[in-house]
Amino acid sequence: MKQLHSFDELRQIKDTKVYALGTFDGIHRGHQRVIRKAVEEAASVNGVSIIITFEHHPLTILHPERVPKRVIQEEVMDTVLDDLNVDYILRLPMNEELLQMSADEFLDALCTDMNVQAIVIGENFTFGAKGLGNPTYMKQVLSDKHIQVLVQPLLPCDGLSTPISSTEIRKAIREGRLEDATHWLGRPFQFKGTVIKGDQRGRTLGFPTLNLLLPNEMATPPDGVYANRVCIDGIWYDGVGNIGDNPTFKNQYHRCEVHLFNFDQDIYGKTVLVQFISYIRGEVKFNNLQDLIDQMKVDEEQALAILANA
Repeated sequence: MKQLHSFDELRQIKDTKVYALGTFDGIHRGHQRVIRKAVEEAASVNGVSIIITFEHHPLTILHPERVPKRVIQEEVMDTVLDDLNVDYILRLPMNEELLQMSADEFLDALCTDMNVQAIVIGENFTFGAKGLGNPTYMKQVLSDKHIQVLVQPLLPCDGLSTPISSTEIRKAIREGRLEDATHWLGRPFQFKGTVIKGDQRGRTLGFPTLNLLLPNEMATPPDGVYANRVCIDGIWYDGVGNIGDNPTFKNQYHRCEVHLFNFDQDIYGKTVLVQFISYIRGEVKFNNLQDLIDQMKVDEEQALAILANA
């Protein structure tokens, strides 16, 4: 998948183009429906599929204090889009100029050339200054240009009256409902991080761990113990992890620790991908080391059982 950064770069592509247009801040199953439709339409006309989205959330300009936490990092997002066979992604810089573009100006910027075959959007997509553009308006404007507007219905959240959204997924992650997040995302919640050196106490307890700082921009599950999977150099390992500051010991800091089963390699400084499969229990302060070790053995057995059935 090739990266684009401006309308000018978009116009330089001379192939027949099919756009998937949206915020795509989670690449959840609803977003994937829009993207897959664009990829299918592009293939049907021997054209190219182009994701058009934004570098940052509009609230970074409008209300920085209200910017929502991410549910997917950009580099992980690119991997997911590669798996969906997307040809290009255009991330438009989020700035005042873009926010002030009218709906007409925005469509003109996208469709000034004559080789746009179709635009795929979700039924709740809005665009242009103050969000005044919508699917109905887009169809009216683009009908004269013979550009199809393919509107995809929203996917419902099972058991809820709302559609799948990054907002609902964020809430599920914060509440430790990882199975819900996995179902709505179409993959486990995950983040990439660099393994750092901890206090190496886990080795003395018989549970060596990988230590990672939690990305500030990401939504994070509540403090507690989890069944995890970790990808290291393309190989997946099962494990049991903890988010928190390890209250049994003094002078600790907030982090993610994962003990991998049947793994004992020095990988300090390596970037790994951590998946959260299921929440096991909350974080507890133990009275002594033996109580902690006994509970860690129970946690390990529980994680093994969860991961065997995941």
